[in-house]
Amino acid sequence: MINTTVLEAKNLSRYYNRGSEVVKALHRLNLQLKQGQAISIIGRSGSGKTTFLNQVGCLDTPTSGSLIINGTDVTNLKEKDLVEFRRENIGFIFQLFYLFPTINVYENVELPLLFAKKRNRHKVMEVLEIVGLTAKQHLLPKQLNGGDMQRVAIARALINNPKILLADEPTGRLEKNEKEPIMNLFTKLKNEGLAIIIATHDLEQAKYCDLIYELKDGQIIAEHSKVEGIKLKG
Repeated sequence: MINTTVLEAKNLSRYYNRGSEVVKALHRLNLQLKQGQAISIIGRSGSGKTTFLNQVGCLDTPTSGSLIINGTDVTNLKEKDLVEFRRENIGFIFQLFYLFPTINVYENVELPLLFAKKRNRHKVMEVLEIVGLTAKQHLLPKQLNGGDMQRVAIARALINNPKILLADEPTGRLEKNEKEPIMNLFTKLKNEGLAIIIATHDLEQAKYCDLIYELKDGQIIAEHSKVEGIKLKG
Protein backbone atom coordinates (compact mmCIF):
# COMPACT_ATOMS: atom_id res chain seq x y z
CA MET A 1 0.00 0.00 0.00
CA ILE A 2 2.80 2.41 0.87
CA ASN A 3 4.36 3.25 -2.49
CA THR A 4 3.33 6.48 -4.21
CA THR A 5 4.85 9.66 -2.82
CA VAL A 6 2.03 12.17 -2.35
CA LEU A 7 4.04 14.88 -0.58
CA GLU A 8 7.65 15.99 -0.79
CA ALA A 9 9.01 19.03 1.02
CA LYS A 10 12.46 20.15 -0.09
CA ASN A 11 14.32 22.72 1.99
CA LEU A 12 10.94 24.22 2.89
CA SER A 13 11.32 27.52 4.74
CA ARG A 14 8.88 30.14 6.00
CA TYR A 15 10.27 33.31 7.54
CA TYR A 16 8.40 36.24 9.07
CA ASN A 17 9.55 39.71 9.94
CA ARG A 18 8.81 40.80 13.50
CA GLY A 19 10.14 44.34 13.65
CA SER A 20 13.84 44.03 12.97
CA GLU A 21 13.81 40.33 13.86
CA VAL A 22 13.47 37.51 11.30
CA VAL A 23 11.44 34.62 12.72
CA LYS A 24 12.27 31.27 11.13
CA ALA A 25 8.93 29.51 11.58
CA LEU A 26 10.17 26.76 9.24
CA HIS A 27 13.79 26.35 8.23
CA ARG A 28 15.00 24.03 5.47
CA LEU A 29 12.55 21.27 6.29
CA ASN A 30 12.73 18.04 4.28
CA LEU A 31 10.32 15.11 4.44
CA GLN A 32 8.19 12.80 2.35
CA LEU A 33 4.74 11.32 2.81
CA LYS A 34 3.53 8.27 0.93
CA GLN A 35 0.11 6.87 0.11
CA GLY A 36 -1.24 4.80 3.00
CA GLN A 37 1.16 6.37 5.48
CA ALA A 38 0.47 8.45 8.59
CA ILE A 39 3.09 10.76 10.01
CA SER A 40 2.96 12.90 13.12
CA ILE A 41 4.53 16.32 13.54
CA ILE A 42 5.23 16.86 17.22
CA GLY A 43 6.77 19.67 19.20
CA ARG A 44 6.05 22.23 21.84
CA SER A 45 4.03 25.37 21.14
CA GLY A 46 5.81 27.57 18.60
CA SER A 47 7.88 24.74 17.13
CA GLY A 48 6.42 25.18 13.63
CA LYS A 49 3.70 22.50 13.53
CA THR A 50 0.85 24.76 12.46
CA THR A 51 3.07 26.67 10.03
CA PHE A 52 3.92 23.37 8.35
CA LEU A 53 0.25 22.36 8.11
CA ASN A 54 -0.55 25.74 6.56
CA GLN A 55 2.10 25.11 3.91
CA VAL A 56 0.86 21.60 3.08
CA GLY A 57 -2.73 22.83 3.17
CA CYS A 58 -1.90 25.53 0.61
CA LEU A 59 -3.05 28.22 3.04
CA ASP A 60 0.32 29.95 2.92
CA THR A 61 3.32 30.02 0.59
CA PRO A 62 6.94 29.33 1.53
CA THR A 63 9.72 31.88 1.65
CA SER A 64 11.98 29.39 -0.11
CA GLY A 65 12.19 25.72 -0.97
CA SER A 66 9.59 23.64 -2.75
CA LEU A 67 6.51 21.62 -1.92
CA ILE A 68 5.29 18.91 -4.29
CA ILE A 69 1.82 17.48 -3.61
CA ASN A 70 0.42 14.65 -5.70
CA GLY A 71 2.95 15.42 -8.43
CA THR A 72 2.27 19.17 -8.55
CA ASP A 73 4.76 21.77 -7.36
CA VAL A 74 2.39 24.09 -5.51
CA THR A 75 5.09 26.56 -4.49
CA ASN A 76 4.36 29.10 -7.21
CA LEU A 77 0.70 28.46 -7.94
CA LYS A 78 -1.49 31.55 -8.13
CA GLU A 79 -4.11 32.05 -5.43
CA LYS A 80 -7.09 30.96 -7.55
CA ASP A 81 -5.21 27.82 -8.57
CA LEU A 82 -4.27 27.13 -4.96
CA VAL A 83 -7.92 27.33 -3.93
CA GLU A 84 -8.93 24.76 -6.53
CA PHE A 85 -5.95 22.53 -5.78
CA ARG A 86 -6.66 22.67 -2.04
CA ARG A 87 -10.31 21.75 -2.55
CA GLU A 88 -9.45 18.74 -4.72
CA ASN A 89 -6.44 17.38 -2.84
CA ILE A 90 -6.46 18.34 0.84
CA GLY A 91 -8.84 17.48 3.67
CA PHE A 92 -8.69 19.45 6.94
CA ILE A 93 -9.61 18.37 10.46
CA PHE A 94 -9.31 20.79 13.37
CA GLN A 95 -9.45 20.62 17.13
CA LEU A 96 -12.58 22.81 17.26
CA PHE A 97 -14.72 20.83 14.73
CA TYR A 98 -16.11 24.00 13.02
CA LEU A 99 -19.57 22.55 12.43
CA PHE A 100 -22.52 24.75 11.54
CA PRO A 101 -24.89 24.49 14.54
CA THR A 102 -28.16 25.14 12.69
CA ILE A 103 -27.87 22.38 10.09
CA ASN A 104 -27.80 18.64 10.62
CA VAL A 105 -25.03 16.09 10.25
CA TYR A 106 -25.84 15.26 6.63
CA GLU A 107 -25.92 18.94 5.64
CA ASN A 108 -22.64 19.71 7.41
CA VAL A 109 -20.93 16.89 5.52
CA GLU A 110 -22.47 17.98 2.22
CA LEU A 111 -21.31 21.61 2.46
CA PRO A 112 -18.03 21.28 0.50
CA LEU A 113 -19.96 19.76 -2.40
CA LEU A 114 -22.43 22.63 -2.38
CA PHE A 115 -19.64 25.19 -2.35
CA ALA A 116 -18.25 23.44 -5.44
CA LYS A 117 -21.76 23.50 -6.97
CA LYS A 118 -22.07 19.74 -6.82
CA ARG A 119 -24.61 17.39 -5.30
CA ASN A 120 -23.86 13.76 -4.62
CA ARG A 121 -26.08 12.04 -2.09
CA HIS A 122 -24.35 8.70 -2.71
CA LYS A 123 -20.98 10.19 -1.73
CA VAL A 124 -22.38 11.84 1.42
CA MET A 125 -23.92 8.55 2.53
CA GLU A 126 -20.68 6.74 1.72
CA VAL A 127 -18.55 8.92 3.99
CA LEU A 128 -21.20 8.90 6.73
CA GLU A 129 -21.00 5.11 6.67
CA ILE A 130 -17.19 5.23 6.83
CA VAL A 131 -17.28 7.28 10.03
CA GLY A 132 -20.22 5.40 11.52
CA LEU A 133 -22.81 8.18 11.51
CA THR A 134 -25.45 6.96 9.06
CA ALA A 135 -28.01 6.59 11.85
CA LYS A 136 -27.29 10.10 13.15
CA GLN A 137 -27.42 11.99 9.86
CA HIS A 138 -30.51 14.01 10.83
CA LEU A 139 -29.21 15.18 14.21
CA LEU A 140 -27.91 18.66 14.92
CA PRO A 141 -24.35 19.11 16.24
CA LYS A 142 -25.66 20.01 19.72
CA GLN A 143 -27.22 16.55 19.92
CA LEU A 144 -23.84 14.85 19.47
CA ASN A 145 -20.98 14.15 21.84
CA GLY A 146 -17.50 15.40 21.06
CA GLY A 147 -16.39 12.18 19.39
CA ASP A 148 -19.34 12.19 17.01
CA MET A 149 -18.81 15.88 16.20
CA GLN A 150 -15.25 15.06 15.19
CA ARG A 151 -16.56 12.18 13.07
CA VAL A 152 -18.76 14.68 11.23
CA ALA A 153 -15.69 16.85 10.64
CA ILE A 154 -13.76 13.83 9.34
CA ALA A 155 -16.60 12.87 6.99
CA ARG A 156 -16.71 16.44 5.69
CA ALA A 157 -12.94 16.34 5.09
CA LEU A 158 -13.31 13.11 3.10
CA ILE A 159 -16.16 14.26 0.87
CA ASN A 160 -13.91 15.46 -1.99
CA ASN A 161 -11.66 12.36 -1.97
CA PRO A 162 -8.52 14.15 -0.75
CA LYS A 163 -5.05 12.77 -1.34
CA ILE A 164 -3.85 14.06 2.03
CA LEU A 165 -5.72 14.46 5.30
CA LEU A 166 -4.38 17.12 7.68
CA ALA A 167 -5.34 16.89 11.35
CA ASP A 168 -4.40 19.58 13.87
CA GLU A 169 -4.73 18.24 17.44
CA PRO A 170 -7.75 16.15 16.33
CA THR A 171 -8.57 14.78 19.80
CA GLY A 172 -7.61 17.86 21.79
CA ARG A 173 -11.21 18.70 22.74
CA LEU A 174 -12.43 15.16 23.32
CA GLU A 175 -13.11 13.23 26.49
CA LYS A 176 -10.64 10.48 27.30
CA ASN A 177 -12.98 7.67 26.24
CA GLU A 178 -13.65 9.41 22.88
CA LYS A 179 -10.03 9.72 21.79
CA GLU A 180 -9.09 6.14 20.97
CA PRO A 181 -12.06 5.49 18.61
CA ILE A 182 -11.15 8.61 16.61
CA MET A 183 -7.51 7.58 16.33
CA ASN A 184 -8.60 4.07 15.33
CA LEU A 185 -10.65 5.69 12.56
CA PHE A 186 -7.52 7.45 11.30
CA THR A 187 -5.73 4.08 11.31
CA LYS A 188 -8.57 2.58 9.24
CA LEU A 189 -8.36 5.42 6.72
CA LYS A 190 -4.58 5.06 6.51
CA ASN A 191 -4.86 1.31 5.93
CA GLU A 192 -7.28 2.02 3.08
CA GLY A 193 -4.64 4.15 1.35
CA LEU A 194 -5.11 7.69 2.61
CA ALA A 195 -2.03 9.76 3.49
CA ILE A 196 -2.39 11.50 6.86
CA ILE A 197 -0.46 14.18 8.74
CA ILE A 198 -1.27 14.74 12.41
CA ALA A 199 0.20 17.75 14.20
CA THR A 200 0.13 17.37 17.95
CA HIS A 201 1.95 17.76 21.24
CA ASP A 202 0.08 14.67 22.53
CA LEU A 203 2.22 11.55 22.22
CA GLU A 204 -0.90 9.39 22.64
CA GLN A 205 -1.97 10.67 19.20
CA ALA A 206 1.50 10.33 17.73
CA LYS A 207 1.80 6.65 18.63
CA TYR A 208 -0.79 5.76 15.98
CA CYS A 209 1.50 7.07 13.20
CA ASP A 210 4.15 5.27 11.17
CA LEU A 211 6.75 8.01 11.60
CA ILE A 212 7.09 10.86 14.07
CA TYR A 213 8.96 14.04 13.19
CA GLU A 214 9.97 16.21 16.12
CA LEU A 215 10.19 19.94 15.41
CA LYS A 216 11.98 22.67 17.31
CA ASP A 217 12.38 26.25 16.08
CA GLY A 218 11.01 25.26 12.67
CA GLN A 219 13.48 22.44 12.10
CA ILE A 220 13.23 18.66 12.29
CA ILE A 221 15.51 17.71 15.18
CA ALA A 222 14.62 14.01 15.29
CA GLU A 223 12.75 11.29 13.45
CA HIS A 224 11.14 8.53 15.53
CA SER A 225 9.41 5.28 14.67
CA LYS A 226 7.71 5.03 18.08
CA VAL A 227 6.89 7.33 20.98
CA GLU A 228 8.86 5.45 23.63
CA GLY A 229 11.68 7.62 24.92
CA ILE A 230 10.31 10.89 23.52
CA LYS A 231 9.95 13.62 26.12
CA LEU A 232 8.42 16.92 25.13
CA LYS A 233 8.36 20.02 27.24
CA GLY A 234 5.37 22.36 27.24
